[in-house]
Order: sequence, then structure tokens, then C-alpha cells
Amino acid sequence: MATTAQHAIPSPRRLALPGRAFWVVVHRWAGLTLALFLAVAGMTGSLLPWIEELEAATAPELHNSRWTGTPDPLRVREDVLARYPGAALDFLPLSVEPGKALRLHLHWLDPKTGLEREHGPGVPEWDDLFLNPVTGQEQGRREWGNIAQGQKNLMPFLYRLHYSLALGTIGTLAFGIAALIWTLDCFVGFYLTLPPKAPKPARTPFLERWRPSWRIRWKSTPYKLNFDLHRAGGLWLWPLLLVFAWSSVSFNLPQVHVPVMQALGAQDARLVLLENTLPAPRNAPALDFRAATARGKALAEEVAYKQGLVPLEEGETWIWHVPTSGMYVYGFTTAADIGHHGGGTRVAFDSNTGELKAVDWPSGANGTNTFNNWLAALHMAQVFGLPYRVFVSLLGLMVTMLSVTGVVIWLRKRSARAGRPIRQRKT
Repeated sequence: MATTAQHAIPSPRRLALPGRAFWVVVHRWAGLTLALFLAVAGMTGSLLPWIEELEAATAPELHNSRWTGTPDPLRVREDVLARYPGAALDFLPLSVEPGKALRLHLHWLDPKTGLEREHGPGVPEWDDLFLNPVTGQEQGRREWGNIAQGQKNLMPFLYRLHYSLALGTIGTLAFGIAALIWTLDCFVGFYLTLPPKAPKPARTPFLERWRPSWRIRWKSTPYKLNFDLHRAGGLWLWPLLLVFAWSSVSFNLPQVHVPVMQALGAQDARLVLLENTLPAPRNAPALDFRAATARGKALAEEVAYKQGLVPLEEGETWIWHVPTSGMYVYGFTTAADIGHHGGGTRVAFDSNTGELKAVDWPSGANGTNTFNNWLAALHMAQVFGLPYRVFVSLLGLMVTMLSVTGVVIWLRKRSARAGRPIRQRKT
């Protein structure tokens, strides 16, 4: 009689997620990778909410100015360009705070390509020029961020440290990657504060088991105190740590941030400039700065009226020429602005014809854009006045503390692991 063998068909295995031990290792190495970046960003970031005051304190001869009358930045710009042939001045603040100088950032063009050049014959060792906004009298110069020029560049140098370790493009990219790792590690760190799954007979509520993660045992051993500061400090500050991490990605790694936010419905205002890139820069458009300013103001009033808003007198206004795209961007202030300075509402228009190309509303028009702009304003301490600026300074110190305590935890555990074989040989 023939017999048939019956083979059991194995049931498909469920995809198992890595266990807690795996995420501990991920968090450990992410933290070690980020330690230097976050320590520097935290320390420098604690000062940046006060950058205007600190700039005025460290370089008062540049930033402070005594003047009466009405500032005329357009005339001052024309005088500067007449004084320095070959220079270009594409960004112009149209409003000047009382008692402050007009800061103009110049660059020099290659006569063959029309592109900016950083070094070479005719390029001076300065790019920031500070002037009386009424008379146009020069108050001083500096190469922005060059600490070799002394105290007048202290705050710009700290700012460069904050976002790039003062290493230029490579540092900006490295900080962007670090910010992306930080964003992902925020979720890993949060997960590790959650209590392990309790045995079935246990009846202790989840929140009761989670409560120790929120506590700091001040009267304990140095190691336990260090551990609690790291765990509880990160947990209490977790929402804002995530805000600062993801907004850092937006500043330093737009090639990641933009596609993610576009998938959520954002409209990136920078795309209109990239999509209209010209074969060669349009450095001499039909509309000069005076005509462009008038056109920008008219467009601002027109689009604001359609939105049910009005351009506000208080708050910043500015105009930016973008030769590579053949456009002007005019910034003005409306009730849609989020930051306390204003100037965040913008219109872009053709630099030859004045045709409107794009409008960017800081809030109210696109939910994801509003969310993005709020993140940026929170990061730069441009909302909620003095109390929030103080808080951001303290938060910067806390970020440094979390980095240091994380490294201390790793060193203690590493030391314990290294000493374990020695203890075993002695027993």
C-alpha cells in the first residue's frame, strides 16, 4: 500500500521589531555622535536670543548710530555703489530701528560671468558696511564672521559656530545630518523613558510605572543624579527638543526637509526662485531698486487687500534682488506675520516687467506652511517676548547638559564593563 507523507506547512513568522536593548544601543551611539554638535549648538544658542543686544554691546561703534530725520536707505545704497565700483548690493533693509545704523552686505561680481566672487583682485577684506541711515556716513566695516578681526565679529563668529562649527558648507551639511539624527533620536529617547511591559499579574497602572522617569533624585549618588538629569530633563523638554531638532533640519538640510513637508502639503516659497533660474544672472534689470521698491509696495497693498489684510507701518520692510532668477522679493509686515520683527510676508515679481510671480503668507494660507514658520520662529526666539527668550537661553544650556550627562553615563557604563573581567578573575 502506498503511503503519502504529510508535511506540516510552517506558519509565516511575524515581523518582530527590535527589542529595548537594540534601541538602547542606537540611542547611545546617536548621543555620542551628536555630543559635540549639541554641546556647541546649546552653548552658542543660549546667547543667540540676545544677539541684537550683544552685537550692540560688543561692537557699539558699528551698530549704534545717532541720527535725526527720515532714513533713506535707497539713497544711501546708491551712494555706496557709486563709492565702490564693481560692488553689488542685493539686499536692502527699507526700515531702520531708531538709534541703529544701516547695515549693508556687499559682494563683488566677476565681470565675465556676472557671478559673485569671494577672493581675487579688487575684492576687499570686508563685506559688511555700517552707515548712518540719514547722512550715509560710514561708521565701520567688517568681514562677517571673521573672528581674526576681533571683538566686532564675536557674535557673527558664535552664530557661525552655532549652525556650522564655523566650517562653511561642510559644517552646515554636517550639522544638518546631525539635526536629522537628533530628530530621529528624540523618538528613540522618548521610547526608552517608557516603563518595560509589566508581567500579567501586575496591576500597577502605566502612569504609576512611568512616574520615576519624570523624577530627579536630588539627594542620591552622583551617578543616579546624572542619570535622572539626562532622562527626566529630556522628557520634560521633549516637545521643544523635537521642535528645535526638526527646525534645524529645515535650516541646514532642506534637501530632506522640503520633500517631507511637501508630502504633508507645504508649498516651499524658495521653489519659485529655483524654477525660474536664468542661463545668466540679470544684474542690470529694467527696474532699478527705486522702481522695484515702488512696485513691491503696490503689489503688497494689492495682495494684502485681497487677503483681507493691510500692510502695517510698524515692523520691518525690505527688498531683495535675485539676479539668478531675474526677480525681486519685497518683504513687508501684516497681521499674518509670526515673528516679532515682522517682514515675513513677501511678494516676488519679475525684475524687468514687475509681473507678480508668487506671494508667501507666513500664516493663514497653508496649514503646513504655518506650522513650519511657527517652528522657525520658536527656534529663533521671535515669539512670546522676553519670557520666551529667557526660556530659549535656558533651553540651550539644558541641551548642553543633556549631551554632557549622556557622555558621562556612557563613560561610567564603559568603565563598569571594562572592570567586569577583572572582578571575575579575582573571584
